[in-house]
Order: sequence, then C-alpha cells, then structure tokens
Amino acid sequence: MGKLTKEEEVLLSSYSASSSTKGTLFFYANALVISLAPIYLFYGVHQMEIADSWVVWALSSISTAYLLALACKNQKRLLKHQIVMKRGPAVDREINGKYASDKKMTTKEKEERALFRKNEVADTESTYLSIFYTNTLFLTIMLASAFFLLANVAPIFNLLISTSGSAALVVFLSTAKN
Repeated sequence: MGKLTKEEEVLLSSYSASSSTKGTLFFYANALVISLAPIYLFYGVHQMEIADSWVVWALSSISTAYLLALACKNQKRLLKHQIVMKRGPAVDREINGKYASDKKMTTKEKEERALFRKNEVADTESTYLSIFYTNTLFLTIMLASAFFLLANVAPIFNLLISTSGSAALVVFLSTAKN
C-alpha cells in the first residue's frame, strides 16, 4: 500500500480518539471552574475558614479538575461518532447545496468536503455536549452526596469525599462503551 496523501492523513487524524490542544485546554479550563464552585458552598454552608482549609481545597480542586477533564475527553470520544451519524445527512445537504452550481468540483471533492464538515460539526457538538453532560452529572452527584449522604461527616472529609468521589464516579460512568 502506498503512502497516504496529506488530505488523507488530516482526515484520519480528525477521527482519532485524541483531542486537539484547543479542546484539551477548553476541557481543563472548564473543569477548573467547575471544581472551584463547591468551595464557595463549603465556605458558606460548613463555615470552613480559608486559612485552615486552603490545602484541602487545593487538593480537592486539583484532583477534581483533572478527573472532570478526563471524563469530558472520554465522553467526547463516545459522543462524536453518534453525532456524525445523526448530523451526516444534514451536512451532506448543506455541502451539496453550497457546491451544486460549481461544475469544476468533482464528486470526490464534494464528498471530501462533506467528510471534513461532518467531522468539524461533530467535534464542536461533542465537545459542548460532553462538557454539559459531565458538569451536570458531577454537580448533581456532588450536591446529593455533600448535603444529604455526608451531611453529618466532618466538613474536611465531606469536601474531599463528595468532590473527588463524585468526579471519580463521573469518570467511571464516562468510560462506558455505549
């Protein structure tokens, strides 16, 4: 088999399981914001003082941010193929309508543009949908565990278990095959 062309390499890399640098940074930035949100709740509700708890807050936030970013990456990988399948016909109609009057473009070129556009749409939608799903699941589990299941536990242990434990559960749930 011969070497792949530049376009084929780009197309293959766009369907790989890895995220782009921009997407990875977006996942980590979002995860950091979401992991810092529970600190305000623990400060206000459990009266945890900043001077006494900053080390625990930092450990909790860093571990939670890492786990949530990992969960977002896993969820994006699962969602991307499903979105390509659902959005495929609409993207094909868009590309065919856009280039219908272009007589110089071959059918193969139109199909390649459609593939690139499908991947672009699926990448964007799967990124946002994975962030929404992961954040919603994490915050729901964290709030339920922190203020119902672990309400009578010492605030420091409550913080560590509810935030890091919830993030670990979200990562576990994001590794499903379907």
